[in-house]
Amino acid sequence: MIVKKLPYKIGSLSQLLLQLAILFAFWYVGYFISSYFNLSLSAGVTGLFLMLFALLLGVMKLSWVRTGAHWALGHLVLLFVPCVIGLMNYKTLLLTDGWKLIIAVVIGTATVMIVTGYSVKFGFLCEEKLKAYLKKQGRP
Repeated sequence: MIVKKLPYKIGSLSQLLLQLAILFAFWYVGYFISSYFNLSLSAGVTGLFLMLFALLLGVMKLSWVRTGAHWALGHLVLLFVPCVIGLMNYKTLLLTDGWKLIIAVVIGTATVMIVTGYSVKFGFLCEEKLKAYLKKQGRP
């Protein structure tokens, strides 16, 4: 059977692949930095910080990775399937100490959500203060 309509146009597909390659390159550079300097941060976190700095400094534009990032987030559940399958190897551990793991995951998730919420609130507050300061100085 011949597929009549592809989910992505060829141009969109190449753009998506290029953006995913850029995201992967940041991860790889983060891996190299974490390994070279023996950092306790994972390569993904180091790469995300590099991406953040590149975006903040204007080295990169958000539009260069937006489509790839949206696609990766949309398929994030599929990327965690191997982790869930790997947990099945530790069935006895889950049956005996699973409640500890569940508590740790719930507390960790709640902590991340709370810290993220307050961080975003703080970021918006700083942005409002900066806009008010610039307006007071007569700058757009």
